[in-house]
Amino acid sequence: MKKLLTFALLAAGCGSSYSPPPPTQVTPNASITGQYNLVLTSTNGRGTTNIYTNFTQNGTALTGEATTLVCPANDLSTCQGDNPPLVSISPAGTVHGANVSIVISFPASAGPDTITLVGTAKGPDLSGTYTDNLGDTGIWTASAALLFNGTYSGTYNSTSNPLPITPSISISLLKAANLNLTGTATITSSPCISSLTFTGRAVGGAFTLTDAANKASFIALPSGNDYKFNYTFDPTAAHCAGDSGRGVVTNASPWDY
Repeated sequence: MKKLLTFALLAAGCGSSYSPPPPTQVTPNASITGQYNLVLTSTNGRGTTNIYTNFTQNGTALTGEATTLVCPANDLSTCQGDNPPLVSISPAGTVHGANVSIVISFPASAGPDTITLVGTAKGPDLSGTYTDNLGDTGIWTASAALLFNGTYSGTYNSTSNPLPITPSISISLLKAANLNLTGTATITSSPCISSLTFTGRAVGGAFTLTDAANKASFIALPSGNDYKFNYTFDPTAAHCAGDSGRGVVTNASPWDY
């Protein structure tokens, strides 16, 4: 009888002190999709590099478009990736909770440069550190980018044949949900062209445009509130054959998304 009573007391005591373990907390994966601008800042005195890409996320896998632009010092003349298929840059990475890792490879004067970025996501913003195979290290940040629909107005001039009167240009763009662009340009004071009709692509906060009929191509990078651009006409173009130059435009309708 004593044994039975003791067992009953022990059983009752165990039951009264038991509490189930807390549920396992699972951190959801960060969401990194759409247009992104990345800025890499060297801690070895190698300056900054701007990267423009469109990310797609599938579970934990992160992929950047083959249209990605890598622009040391945000300089149009040093951009890589604006001449596919000769140069095609496709970042790839993973997302685990708030932890992000990305690898980007592109041509460089010292040989192929492969950069490994590791960091964390806080909302749509990313930040962390990077290393590359050429001995550089540094910090990086990334933020979601928007390319506004609307009108961009400014001026440009030829670098191959500078004009005494600077031409003006007004570019109207419309961005589709798939980030493709359509648009037109009205040009004044040019001796060889007065209008262009574009198709193109939003690449992060940058954009590329082509007028197939006039054999003209544009690449534009954000610079503060402006967009600086390069243009080229094919040597076989019916108008402005072989011409190339640079210009700057500002979004004249920032409320128009």
